Amino acid sequence: MYKLIACDIDGTILRSDGSASARTISAMRLAEKCGAKVSIATGRRVAFAMPVISQFEIVQPCVAHCGAVVFEPGSGSILMAKQIPRQAALDVCNMAEDYGLYVAVFEDVHKGRAFYITRQRIGVCTQPFWPHTLPECREVTTYTQACTSDPVQVGIQGDVASVGRVLQEIGTAFSHDISFFDYGVLEDGTRLADLFATGVHKWVGISFLADMWHIKPSEVIAFGDSMNDAQMLEYAGLGVAMGNSPDELKDLADLVAPANDEDGVAMIIESLARRELLGQ
Repeated sequence: MYKLIACDIDGTILRSDGSASARTISAMRLAEKCGAKVSIATGRRVAFAMPVISQFEIVQPCVAHCGAVVFEPGSGSILMAKQIPRQAALDVCNMAEDYGLYVAVFEDVHKGRAFYITRQRIGVCTQPFWPHTLPECREVTTYTQACTSDPVQVGIQGDVASVGRVLQEIGTAFSHDISFFDYGVLEDGTRLADLFATGVHKWVGISFLADMWHIKPSEVIAFGDSMNDAQMLEYAGLGVAMGNSPDELKDLADLVAPANDEDGVAMIIESLARRELLGQ
């Protein structure tokens, strides 16, 4: 019996055009009626995840920042946060700036959900993943102003080789404090990576929820489409890769669902409900 369903957002419950299908929304309600808890596990920051969480009417605590944060959608309360030590974050930010990279610092979520970009880096990327025009962006003069406490995430973007050098340096000198996920080369030719506290991945957040609800890993279903979903698909009782996932992720999964544009999540949930495999 599966008691907890954890779903990624982009490429999983959302279609490729960013829309949500009525069938997938209904399937999540069906899972809840069967007695299962439904949650979100996303790489998005809290503010960016909330519109989707609201659209899908998710009421259970959710996982954001690739597992670094667990929060209550209704109240916004932070239940768990894994943070990068301030000095390590500051050192890496300054190093990334020396390499000419665009850097975004996501502050301690207990104090707020803004992110910071230094004014001199604003024009570095023509298509920044975290544009300074977003309302939650705060422009600062130095990274010392951005890293006033332990951040939950640092994002770096820019020249492919330069990002690679920074990640190599992190692996050599900062592995005790910082881990990272390398998204590779984007459509605009830049390279993107997210930095987190050592050991952070989505399963960290999901296992926090499972422990809170006394749910065993074998009773968890995880849906994902990207390599930042790898750990949760590997450790969940049923790890489901979307049909639009890379082959490497499909090889890790227990099951491959139809693609996100084919309502793959809904099809799996409906099948499990018919077989009475969802509930407490």
